[in-house]
Amino acid sequence: MKNNFLLLMLLLGLISCREEISLELNSNEEKLVVEGHIEPGFPPYIILTKNQGYFDPIDSNTYSNIFVSEAEITVYKLENDTEIDSINLIVDPLIEGSFGIPIFTNTEDFISTFSEEGHRYNLKIKWNNKLITSSTTIPYSTPLDSLFVKDSIIDSERPWKSQIRAVITDPDTIGNNFLLKSKRIQHYTIIDSTNDVPTYINQPDFSNLLVDCGPDILVNGTKFETYFPRPEPEGGFPDGNYNTRRYRKFNNGNDSILIEEDIVLIKYCQVDLASMRFWRGVVRNSTSGGNPFAEPANLASNINGGLGVWTGYGTKYYILPILKGEGVEPITEEYIPEIWDIF
Repeated sequence: MKNNFLLLMLLLGLISCREEISLELNSNEEKLVVEGHIEPGFPPYIILTKNQGYFDPIDSNTYSNIFVSEAEITVYKLENDTEIDSINLIVDPLIEGSFGIPIFTNTEDFISTFSEEGHRYNLKIKWNNKLITSSTTIPYSTPLDSLFVKDSIIDSERPWKSQIRAVITDPDTIGNNFLLKSKRIQHYTIIDSTNDVPTYINQPDFSNLLVDCGPDILVNGTKFETYFPRPEPEGGFPDGNYNTRRYRKFNNGNDSILIEEDIVLIKYCQVDLASMRFWRGVVRNSTSGGNPFAEPANLASNINGGLGVWTGYGTKYYILPILKGEGVEPITEEYIPEIWDIF
């Protein structure tokens, strides 16, 4: 009885001592988020947005208000720590009209020798009386030995599903950090199967999608074969396959229609250490798939006074039609990109 009485008194004491606690969360300081890119032969381009507070409401105005279209941006080219050239960036109306967002670049004053491998590029942004800076290098690029198409072992019931394989010889120096992007520049998909003849249209990917990024520690100085999976536009683990040319039957199997193969643009890049750490973090976050047991990873920004990344790319481009069979040779020749291919 005595023990029960003491327990009752303890419970009453805990209840009477209960006090409401309210936390005042400081609103996040408004910061500029930078997504900057520079690669050989093309003008640098930069997308600016503002950070959002974790508890800020998201509505129809969020998307239009998050982008920044007014800022003073200059990129400086360095040689042996000495500035030898510079270019000012402005919002390009033609590119903005194509992508629907303000993109800072300069196609008029740009000369192709401004963006070169082996040089360092300093970035200075003046915005809201703030100075945001960064620095990156364009590493020397490493070509692929070859690209070829192989049957998918994951999707054996659909024989037109295929994988992209690559053979790579990694230089015998530590620090050749790779970054891989790709996009389908031709991809036919069905939009109407109710008619007598199925209707297919070409729906290519809108932009280059990140596949992977990482160091060369495990493969340094070796020649190896690897797999280039298809990334998903909405993110997630890149494990998709590509479509080779095939016939689809209709009209109870009495007729068939030819569906053309996917054609894929491969963008294989070398990036410096700071950029690799950022993009490796993006890969880890996007491929965790919302797994609550996944290791949290903060993005390692190289932006001083802001967030995001300023990346120099040593690039090699390739065009690979998804074709297989006799007479189809591996792709070894590089593709010379146009400005729309870099996005």
